[in-house]
Amino acid sequence: MKKNHYQLKSCLFFCIVLFFCESSQCEMKICGDNHGIFKTIKQLKMKTILNLKQYVILLVAAFAMTSCLDSDDPDFQFIGGGGYIIQVTPTTFFPMIAAYANEPMTNGCKISNGKTNVSLTDIEGYQKMGVQTDPNMQQMLATELTDVTGQYTLEATNSEGKTAQTWMSLSASKGMGKLDAKIECSDDGKITAYFKLAEEVDYYYIFLQKDSYDFTKYGLKYWSETDLKKVTPETEEPYKDYYKLSLNVSDLLSSSAELAAGRYRVVAAAAITGTSYGDFVVLQEGDYDTYTK
Repeated sequence: MKKNHYQLKSCLFFCIVLFFCESSQCEMKICGDNHGIFKTIKQLKMKTILNLKQYVILLVAAFAMTSCLDSDDPDFQFIGGGGYIIQVTPTTFFPMIAAYANEPMTNGCKISNGKTNVSLTDIEGYQKMGVQTDPNMQQMLATELTDVTGQYTLEATNSEGKTAQTWMSLSASKGMGKLDAKIECSDDGKITAYFKLAEEVDYYYIFLQKDSYDFTKYGLKYWSETDLKKVTPETEEPYKDYYKLSLNVSDLLSSSAELAAGRYRVVAAAAITGTSYGDFVVLQEGDYDTYTK
């Protein structure tokens, strides 16, 4: 087989992804042939996030493709769709990446880099990795690292045992201070959150998700340090010097979004962002409560 020809096709495939991302601020669609249809990816755009069920955030700011994908089957196409870095402590992180293929990755997906063996195995206390949310999409949470900077190889295998690879570069030049936040959510959806300011944080968040370290955010609201400082700090214990925020679950949703019945985590978080509030480059999840609709 002519490998260079396949790599050219793969390059064109990835360029189509970027073209749609650039040409539409709010939506990107890619249609395949008999091998499947990609899911629509809706990007974060408004101050209150759109309903992102079965979508993920495409973060060009956090990731850069350094090489076209390589496949031993020209019809099996595979890309790393985006992701961000989860901060565990100010000096330890793990990469979180979403990968997409134009046919089911029946035999899974692997991620590795040249410095550390980044295997898709369970990390005690954290969500199981290699979460299969869709046959054509796989969410990967890699092993905890002290240095995430470098090139990563992603490899997917289809039902016929054919493999395809792609490469991504990932960099985190700094971490945040430890997030100190408390959050409560009542049965009727009233949220009370308390935040303390932390170093190097761009925005503070409250969002809804189904599981810990899940790409999907079912609703979100955010505040900058300037926004928080408009609130008078609490003067009495146990929340002395915290900034108190009061809102409802409905405030996290866009006007057109309807929250489906189910159980959700209401999470307090902080992030270093890219070009906009939704471009998570480094995300630190904090305290959470649960809400059932």
